Amino acid sequence: MTLENWTQTLGAGPLLGIAAGAIVVLLLLIIQLRMHAFVALILISLLTAFATGIPAGSVVSVLTDGFGSTLAAVALLVGLGAMLGRIVEMSGGAKVLADFLIGLFGEKRAPLALGVASLLFGFPIFFDAGLVVMLPVVFAVGRRLGGGVLLYGLPAAGAFSVMHVFVPPHPGPVAAAEFFDANVGFVLLIGLIVALPTWYLGGYLYGKWAGRKWELPIPSLLGEADPEHEANPP
Repeated sequence: MTLENWTQTLGAGPLLGIAAGAIVVLLLLIIQLRMHAFVALILISLLTAFATGIPAGSVVSVLTDGFGSTLAAVALLVGLGAMLGRIVEMSGGAKVLADFLIGLFGEKRAPLALGVASLLFGFPIFFDAGLVVMLPVVFAVGRRLGGGVLLYGLPAAGAFSVMHVFVPPHPGPVAAAEFFDANVGFVLLIGLIVALPTWYLGGYLYGKWAGRKWELPIPSLLGEADPEHEANPP
């Protein structure tokens, strides 16, 4: 049977159940079994196609058409964003931006400054790359001003997280905009409206509370906190 002659017989409930199960299995493959995300995505896509009853002879064409149309819409934007993020990373822009904002906000608001720096830096760069670049800055600030890793690290990590999830040019928001035929500029605006309060509550405020409740010291291999500041973190 070809795809042109095939009719979907499953209802909305079973299809949603298959989609939810596919997401759970995908996360298990990536998180628990440490399978490469791209390989896991292809495998789950094939299994989902068979589970929904797509004819076996049409599965590969459906898979390649789906990947091809998505890449055609998002590859250029995501690629240019990754290039811009790499330029900022290699130029040392993260440290310069963080130092400038700490000087602007003051040392007592250093967690806020690091979070804002991460929000700005998180526009073009992916979550994992941005966090790797910002962590030495976070450790250096914590070592200089005193206080634990959580106090400075959670606002930065939360900032990269919300930018990666909600704001183009990151792959998820761009792919969602393409799938729903939405205007990318409008998605960017709505993404910021959602991302900023989410970061402020879940990244900055929670980070300050968690940093004071559970003070995790800066790892010794990166240097100890300055004793005169350790008793009075920002």
